Amino acid sequence: IKIEKRFFLKLISNLKISSEFFSSNAYNFITVLSKQPVNFKYLEIGSFEGGSAIYVSTRFKDAEIHCVDNWQKTEDGYADLNFENIEKNFDFNITNHKNILKIRKSSDDFFKTNNINYHVIYIDGYHKSDQVFKDCVNSWNFLRKNGIMICDDYVWSHYKEIKKNPCFAINMFLKTIKNYKILKVSKSQIFIRKI
Repeated sequence: IKIEKRFFLKLISNLKISSEFFSSNAYNFITVLSKQPVNFKYLEIGSFEGGSAIYVSTRFKDAEIHCVDNWQKTEDGYADLNFENIEKNFDFNITNHKNILKIRKSSDDFFKTNNINYHVIYIDGYHKSDQVFKDCVNSWNFLRKNGIMICDDYVWSHYKEIKKNPCFAINMFLKTIKNYKILKVSKSQIFIRKI
């Protein structure tokens, strides 16, 4: 865990990162993603400044990484950030990562036209429960059999009303499907395999 955390922090040390959230997740990512085919297709809903995508790109050089984000401010707790700068940081940070594709859209708009099935989908977009639920449903529809869906901020409790937080939406989503296995629940994420 410490090795992967240090690796990630060194990796981003010369990049434009205003907020670092991913280092504590790096070990779980490498453990789970290492079981995928070498050239796996990876979708990220919500990319912010690109930290997680850059980690995946560096550790899995043959992976195809699609980053979907509209880089627009929400009430998720980032009121003091300028999202034009966040997007510029993302653009700067992925410059040397040829296997990262930036898709500037809302997740809803992306899924309307998407025709790719992914091996791994990481959901870390808008955190309000109704959107998290939609992102789970849409992602599941485009996740391959034996693919992995990772939901970030599973126990995040920004909103006072429990029903508005991600955990409520993810649990509700899990009640609507049967073909899954929970691989891991960390302090902040849940890893789900489609079976």
